Amino acid sequence: MKGENQMKINYKNKIRFWSIISGISLIIMAIAAGYAYGFSFNQIYVESDSIQTMINILANSTLYYSGVIVWCLILITDLIVAYGFYRYLKPVNKTVASLSGVLRLIYSIFLAIGIVFLFGKSTEVFLKMWSLGLIVIGLHLTVTGLGVFQSNKTPNILGVLLIIAGIGYSLIHGLQNFLPQIQNFTDSLESILSIPMTIGELSFGIWLLVRGGKNINQQFSDVPVQDAP
Repeated sequence: MKGENQMKINYKNKIRFWSIISGISLIIMAIAAGYAYGFSFNQIYVESDSIQTMINILANSTLYYSGVIVWCLILITDLIVAYGFYRYLKPVNKTVASLSGVLRLIYSIFLAIGIVFLFGKSTEVFLKMWSLGLIVIGLHLTVTGLGVFQSNKTPNILGVLLIIAGIGYSLIHGLQNFLPQIQNFTDSLESILSIPMTIGELSFGIWLLVRGGKNINQQFSDVPVQDAP
């Protein structure tokens, strides 16, 4: 009995550890994205004007490549979050946890390819790859939200926010990539959903950092307590 209790304590501590790591990674990701995209990229990139964009890159190479390096940091935090979410959701539903992790890894592949093109100064290709990846991140957030609903240790409101954010990402970037003729409608929709999309994952990250993994029980899982690979 003592050995079994010790195993459960160790298991709970690992869930708490990955909750903290995931929460910190999401917060770092949000701050890094503010610099990489909101500050660096937006000062360099000129929509539909590749010549002016290239002139801006050559004139502000330090700003541009500092942004690219920060994108690499974002990629690293995405990989950490993919595994962290898997570890957190595994005692709830291993299938959902695996799907959530795999979808985030697929998104990370799109982002990594985009970053490679950024190093080659191909900003348009980067935006295309990132946007396609954000369709996948929407699916990831939706699946994660469904996993949160199955947990009796995570507030349901976080599941709602994640699902709203997920639907928003997939819908907006799906429309941008496959129905460009309704771009005005897509832009209006994005202005409405941008705040919920931002709040969804960030609020979950803050909750994971503060509360995630505390009071973990097996009562909501049909998966035996065991360490995850």
